[in-house]
Formats: sequence, C-alpha cells, structure tokens
Amino acid sequence: MPFIDDVRQQPSVLRELVDAYRTSQAAVLGRAAALLDGASGRPLLVVGMGSSLTAGRVLPRDGRRVILLEDAGELLHYGLGMLGSVGAVLAISQSGRSYETVAVVDRIRASGIGIPVVALVNDLASPLAVAADVALPLLAGSEANVASKTYVAAVAVLLMLDAGGLEPGLAADMLRTADAMDALAAAPDAAAAAILLGGCASLCMVGRGPGLGTANYAALTTKECSAVPAEPLTGGAFRHGPMEIAGPQTGVVVIAPDGPTAALGAGLAGETAALGSPTWLLAGAGAPVPVGDNLLVTRLPDLPEPLAALAAIVPIQLAVAGIATAAGREPGLTIIATKVTDRE
Repeated sequence: MPFIDDVRQQPSVLRELVDAYRTSQAAVLGRAAALLDGASGRPLLVVGMGSSLTAGRVLPRDGRRVILLEDAGELLHYGLGMLGSVGAVLAISQSGRSYETVAVVDRIRASGIGIPVVALVNDLASPLAVAADVALPLLAGSEANVASKTYVAAVAVLLMLDAGGLEPGLAADMLRTADAMDALAAAPDAAAAAILLGGCASLCMVGRGPGLGTANYAALTTKECSAVPAEPLTGGAFRHGPMEIAGPQTGVVVIAPDGPTAALGAGLAGETAALGSPTWLLAGAGAPVPVGDNLLVTRLPDLPEPLAALAAIVPIQLAVAGIATAAGREPGLTIIATKVTDRE
C-alpha cells in the first residue's frame, strides 16, 4: 500500500535530509537562519494549513524567540493587521501550492512592508518557493495522498532552523531518530494498538509540548486515513470537560515523551484506562508508567523531547493504517478530500 510504503521510507528520508543539509543545502539553511535571527527580537510568525501547520507546533515556545502559529486561512481574512509587529514569516506548504498559504505570502509581498519570508516546500518550482526570500527544500520525494514523509522532513528542517543550523549534536540525534523509527516500525505495538482502538467510535489524541504537535498530526492523519473522528487536545484541556466522554467508545492516545510533562501524560493514561477508554500510552524511555486493563504502553526512544515525539508518529501511522484496513478502506487514499486545495 502506498501510504504504508511512505511510512516505512520516513527514516531514509530523515537520513538523506541530514546528509543534504550538512553538505549541499548547508548554505541555504544558513541564509534562512540568518533571516530569522535578524528579526530584531520581534515574533516569528509560522503559517500553514493541515499537516504543514501541525509541523510548526514542534518549535519550542520557551526558546530564544516568540513563536506565533497561525492557520493561513484565518490569518488571510482576520489577522493580516498583525504583520506590522512580526519580525519574519515562516511559511510551510509541502506542495508549495496550498491556496491560503500562498495567498498570505502574496499579500505580504503586495503590502510592501518588507517582512522576510522563509518557505519550507517539497517543490522549489512552486509558487510559494518563488515568492519567498529563501526556500528550503524538504527533499521528501513523492508520497501518497496523506502527508507522511513531508511531515517528517518539515519537522526536521524546523528544528534545524530553531537551532540556527545543523550542528553536529543535532545531526547525530536526528540519525538516532531515524534508527528509532525503523525499530518502532518493526515492533508489534502498532498492530496491537489497531486492535485495541479499532472498535472505538472516536479517538482523542493527547499531548503536551512537542507531543501536542504529534497529537495534532495524529488526529489529522486518523481522519484522513480511516475516517474515524479524532480530536487533538492538550492534557490540561482534556481534563477541563472532555474527560466526560471517557469510556469504551472513546479511545485515547497519549503521547508523553521524556520531558517536563511526561509523568502527567502517564498519569492521565492510567486514569482514562481505568474509566474504560481503550488507551494507548506512548511513553518516554525513563518514565514510570501505569498498568491495568484497557492500556497498551509503547516505550519511546531516549531522545530529545521533540525528536522522540517525532518518532512516535511511526507506530501511530501504522496503527491508523491497520484501523483503516480493518474497516475496508485503503489507508491514505482519501475519497472526498484532496492533498492540495486550490480554493477556500
């Protein structure tokens, strides 16, 4: 199946991306990082749609710059007035043709306010790449309808930009992430999760920090691949009301890599399982985890939190593919939606 093939190719895409940005793409990465660093202390605006926007959620919010994350369609109609306070724009569109993202950048160019624009695209000949000051290639190759390889590549390039370049430690961690993805793809956890969650009417994907980016991507991919309703939530938001839906018909996936909220995620997973929700906890390598009925635990690799959260997408993708197949759908083949939208 094309989607599953793409999922299994993701580690190779990550390895090849690291190699390219250490060599042939190092100069363009440096130019992009310099543009973002020259934003005079003003916020960095990250815009996109769909999985491109969810990739932006991995950027640290407590790092060296203020990050504003905006849905390009909403920004286009309701938020362009904020551009005067923005230092730089990071526009993400895997196709480089998403209508709303391209329209936002066109408006920025027409305004003449001179905000630098860095684009992340998989096609350097696309309208977004042409309109940007610097375009960073995702180098993911072609993929099936649902984003997978391009999501991994976008997250990796974003982390390089946040670090100001691909320094050796980050490169080594990314290569370890690729190895961890291979190991997670070979493990039986995804098949077990597909069985555990397959009878649920809906799913809640719960995460915090970088894990929230994975939760948003997982919810979107679940809806696209299997047509099962799925909602992404922070752990705190889940407790503020939505926990009322916990029970046998609501599956819960908690992404809790090692980090400041790992124990909170593990505790929440134990509670939802006790309430009867089939619960899948993707936990950090060192965190204590609950035990009990209705609970499956997958250990994530010992990596920096954003990269462990990125590795977590592999078993989730394969589990979603299993749910879709059991329901008679081809994973990654959308019937109504399209990969690239040409209108609002």
